[in-house]
Amino acid sequence: MTRKRTPSKSKKIIGLVLGVSALSCTIAVTTGLGFASESDSRPDAVRHPGKPTPGTFQAPVRSGVQIYACTQQPDGTFAFTQRDVRATLKGGIKHSFVNPASGPPQWVAPDGSAVTATVTSKTPHGAGNIPELELTATQTGLPTGKLANVTKIRRVNTQGGVAPTGPCDPAANPTVEVPYSAVYEFIASPSPSTPADG
Repeated sequence: MTRKRTPSKSKKIIGLVLGVSALSCTIAVTTGLGFASESDSRPDAVRHPGKPTPGTFQAPVRSGVQIYACTQQPDGTFAFTQRDVRATLKGGIKHSFVNPASGPPQWVAPDGSAVTATVTSKTPHGAGNIPELELTATQTGLPTGKLANVTKIRRVNTQGGVAPTGPCDPAANPTVEVPYSAVYEFIASPSPSTPADG
């Protein structure tokens, strides 16, 4: 009578280990694919934050002077007071006064768009520096172009440009030009066709 051969205990254990390993690999692969799919489907709000209104930009002063005139004061003395400004900003924007001594300030882009503005607030920016400004802009140039939708202007990061102190002699020094630098922020309002962010 012949006995049937049966697998040894060690062979059974090896088979069991291999089966468990295969099952673990299957679970790991499936789970990994699940995480990858979840990662790929995440909303991209963080990667694509809200965009600024088209037409809003910054333009540093490339070269600029604040111009002061030696004028008579109410008490009869003479002192330097603001007469004009002459500056070229990044992008070729020219900054000056429409009318010397009376303003208003204006910015004219090479494409023919332009604005004038009135000051709404002033903020001191340290000794020896002209103040930072916030201004409300009015369109005066072409209806299209770099400045066409600008409604507000900010003058920030000012350096220099302060009028000389003390009395002056209108015959000897009728005007002085004081170099300055600043960054102008041109802020555009959304066009009626652009939905506002909620």
